[in-house]
Amino acid sequence: MNLINKKSVLCFIVAAMMIMTTVMPLVACTQDNTVYYDNETNPLVFSSQDVDKVFNPFFSTTAPDSNVIGPTQVGMLSNDSKGKVAYGDTEAVVVKDYEEKTYEEGGKQYTNYKFVLKRDIKFSNGSPLTIKDVLFNMYVYLDPAYTGSSTMYSTDIVGLKAYRTQTYDEKEQEQYSAQFERKANTRILALVTATNTILKDTSVTDEVTFAEKLAEYRAANKNAQYVVDDFNKAIELFNEELDNDYKNSVDTWQDFVLRNKNGQEVKNLIANDNEMFLYNEGKIKWDKNADNGNGKMDYGDYDDREYTASMTKEDAIKSVYLSIVPSQFAQVITGWQTAGNLFDYIVNDEMEKDIAQKGKTVPNISGITFANKDASVNVNGEDYPAPEYNDDGSVKSSYEVLSITINKVDPKAIWNFSFTVAPMYYYSTTSWAKEGGTPKNYIEAFNFENEFGVEFNSQTFMTQVVKNSDKIGVPVGAGPYVASKSTGGTENVTAGDFCKQGVIYYERNVHYNFEGASVPKIKNMRYKIVSEQQMLNSLYQKDIHYAEPNAKPEKMSELDKKKGEGFGHTEVETSGYGYIGINAGKVPSIKARQAIMHAMNTELAVQYYDGKAEAIYRSMSKSSWAYPEGCTPYYPYIGSKISASVFNDNAVVNPDYKEFVLYKNKQAGDTFTFDEQKEFIYGLLTKNGWSSSGNPWVSENHADYVEKNGVLTNDDGALKYVFTIAGETDDHPAFNTLYQASQLLNQMGFDTYTTTDSNALSKLSTGDLTVWAAAWGSTIDPDMYQVYHIDSKATSVLNWGYKQIKINQTKYATEMEIINELSTRIEQGRSTTDQNARSGYYKDALDLVMQLAVELPTYQRQDMFAYNERYIDVNTFNKDLSSYKGLTSDINLLSLVVKEK
Repeated sequence: MNLINKKSVLCFIVAAMMIMTTVMPLVACTQDNTVYYDNETNPLVFSSQDVDKVFNPFFSTTAPDSNVIGPTQVGMLSNDSKGKVAYGDTEAVVVKDYEEKTYEEGGKQYTNYKFVLKRDIKFSNGSPLTIKDVLFNMYVYLDPAYTGSSTMYSTDIVGLKAYRTQTYDEKEQEQYSAQFERKANTRILALVTATNTILKDTSVTDEVTFAEKLAEYRAANKNAQYVVDDFNKAIELFNEELDNDYKNSVDTWQDFVLRNKNGQEVKNLIANDNEMFLYNEGKIKWDKNADNGNGKMDYGDYDDREYTASMTKEDAIKSVYLSIVPSQFAQVITGWQTAGNLFDYIVNDEMEKDIAQKGKTVPNISGITFANKDASVNVNGEDYPAPEYNDDGSVKSSYEVLSITINKVDPKAIWNFSFTVAPMYYYSTTSWAKEGGTPKNYIEAFNFENEFGVEFNSQTFMTQVVKNSDKIGVPVGAGPYVASKSTGGTENVTAGDFCKQGVIYYERNVHYNFEGASVPKIKNMRYKIVSEQQMLNSLYQKDIHYAEPNAKPEKMSELDKKKGEGFGHTEVETSGYGYIGINAGKVPSIKARQAIMHAMNTELAVQYYDGKAEAIYRSMSKSSWAYPEGCTPYYPYIGSKISASVFNDNAVVNPDYKEFVLYKNKQAGDTFTFDEQKEFIYGLLTKNGWSSSGNPWVSENHADYVEKNGVLTNDDGALKYVFTIAGETDDHPAFNTLYQASQLLNQMGFDTYTTTDSNALSKLSTGDLTVWAAAWGSTIDPDMYQVYHIDSKATSVLNWGYKQIKINQTKYATEMEIINELSTRIEQGRSTTDQNARSGYYKDALDLVMQLAVELPTYQRQDMFAYNERYIDVNTFNKDLSSYKGLTSDINLLSLVVKEK
């Protein structure tokens, strides 16, 4: 499962759309009024959702960013329309031939993969793509300091654990990460203890004095050697968090709505970005009981609206910072996002220190080799001698063969090896030095033995080299297109040139000409950022030529009426699904998360598509063979009719819900009254349920909330949450689901509001959202490691609050138990190629995801492609359309409507 919808390895058609600028076309007309265009001068324009501008193949996290990168890259492998592995001389991929063999040796089972690499592929600068680039990519993805979304490291490659842990001792390997996590927890605890001790002195009220006292504390306590360094790092991270919070508050206040005690909506409560930021940080508060129940904003220390309007961004951030540091610093490093980031930093810091002390004793990953570097190797009956090379490094004779050996079997492994190959010349460096060290040429040092273009286990190298600002802003690769300027030209393109005023510019890669690939017919391609609401209008106005709007019947009907004007559309079942997410790091109570889910009427999201979508009840696309048949809602909407399935002995449903149904003597088809719904929600959250006096129904493991000022509250804070819709408009499948749930919960002890947010995808990549609606794109294999495994480093686990859960395992004991069992099921699902056995493991795993109460599946829909048939030659679309391969997956073959010569 992946944030990115991989309809093909090279697929960059977006699940959320891409658009272009209006261009005055150079056209020709004929007597039959056909308008012809010129592939050399007229651009092809796609639509796009807003981008996060992380255009780096190693570190992009959002679908729009990854789709922007896609045209510049070429993958090791691809897939056909049926989701099977595709490679060879007729495919635009790196691999010419591929062999997979499972065998036994020394009583152990192994699987070996051999990949024959094509020898005529060039990057966009004309330099050759070779096995060095392939290995460089793998060693980036497999480095312990790598924190991107790829989970190649989850594949049990022979020698990988030894390399990542720098020990051949298997027992040490198993405990390797845990020892550094323990050290991180110890260091954080030491800083918390120091903070609490120092703040007992009431005269310590400012950061300077606190820092002085902290230095004295370190000198006097032998177990506090890192407290000053960790304090300084935490302050750096906290400033970054506040700055990001402010960024995420910008332009979100216009549609801000709250309710007063009387249940009335109150608008225009927030007037500017400063106030929105201060409200989100809890410095400006809404008192719904004030003014005789009409409600009133409490500006606290900020006097009034005039004062907040006069503040600069820096003033607003500083005011929040000073109100927290140092007085609430302990909470920052245990409960804020800074806590998770500090934890990760210290873990990696301890790992680096360990490696520095022991030295690099394991030089490489033994299961990854250049198979025919020195001698011939046989693949599928054909011998491949050791290659000979030209002066420019390109292969002169024979072919390079990559060999990867894994322990046992792993049906997901082949897809983990289908990565795109980014150039080492661009993403590595000719000069970088460790702190206090001598500059090193990492590209020249590459030797296939212990140098692979990347500094081992270095957070600093990853930040300063692989994802420095230039490499974040401009992607480079061997794909069909290359980043360009708005004025034309591909030399010295900067991030500002590539993405300018909402438009992203490309020109054809003239070197995209190898076995299975040909130079794109259309020279200029662009993506333009356009909202869902404006997508079809932009298409009609010819600002864009291709888009993927939501597949609603009214939009299909609208496009049908535009057929005579040259606009067409095509639909296909999507390989992803919609969901509503809840961050356990921001909603710590599992019972509170369950209450929110029971308030969600997901049928409203299905109705949005008016017959073009269906409900799903587990976190997997129905297009997957592993989706469990016959599953039913785990968190039924409390306002819906009670299903007969609830009464089955083996019903897979929230036990509290079933218990309440039985307690109320309900029958299939009955509904709960409003008072009963309220009783159920309060029963989940309080000791005594709604009646507060002898109610015999009380949920086990309740969160023990009490009501304060009309809002249920416990030690974690009030049930005050923001429900977020991604985008600038409420024209979204899940808007009504979230909005109605918010209104319902606000009558049941919660304080919530629903808002749209154009920065939502960016916030998802950093775990900044609380409750939100989005959609997953599903990979071909149903493996769930990336999104749910406890050891996943992908940003997707930030959404669920895994960092907070792992840091506070006592507090999250229930969640940890579920996640550990879930991770075991995920591992079992990858331990066999038996599809029936895998289906059983995934069924159990999906039920555990439901128990965790972090993701509520909503709908499975169709994808719709809308396009200008008079501009794009539809005969050049991919004719074998499926959930796994889109209309424009072979973008180099696309043509505009041109006059035949």
